[in-house]
Amino acid sequence: MDKIAVISRNQELVPFLDCNQVVIYEKKEGQWLAVRNNSFPAIKGKTIGELRAETEAVRILTGDAKAVLCRELSGIPFSVFNQRGYCIFCGDKADQETFDGMVKDMEESDEKRRRKEEIIKNAGPVETETPGIYYLDLVQLQKECPDISSKKALLTFLSNIPFLELHLVCAHIPPWLEADTSFEKKIRQKEGGIQVTVTRKQC
Repeated sequence: MDKIAVISRNQELVPFLDCNQVVIYEKKEGQWLAVRNNSFPAIKGKTIGELRAETEAVRILTGDAKAVLCRELSGIPFSVFNQRGYCIFCGDKADQETFDGMVKDMEESDEKRRRKEEIIKNAGPVETETPGIYYLDLVQLQKECPDISSKKALLTFLSNIPFLELHLVCAHIPPWLEADTSFEKKIRQKEGGIQVTVTRKQC
């Protein structure tokens, strides 16, 4: 079961630099219960290196918790937890409702990540019901995953897949595709962009 680490001062949620305690909560039989409690000395680091080292010592106390809850976590301490992959939550309550909300947020975040990974994995034209005719809505794809370039979505397909026509919806025809003389491009205006019909140039 997922665990949550609450970083506090004597079980009161305060900014991270004022904290002195890590309590690990785990859900058992429908209730979140404190299963481990560790204290740590007040954080006194003045330099980046000192603050990072002291924060790392606190992070070790969180063990295998997937998420941390604190009143306020920013700067170097935030960076330390973030780089280690923790889900970071800030709030003023550490109760059953808060913990359940955190888990729900983490599950939704995991689902979004899985969906994005699936989109990236399958980023490319798909064959329509007509064999050899492919379709890609590049506008929608880049809306879902802005880090996917037109080249990433199309180059492998254009280089390796035999096709009769590619119907491409885009805001504008990608310059590299427009300059490629091995393809014929017929452009038709479409609401919110254009539709480009791409075919291989016949010898």
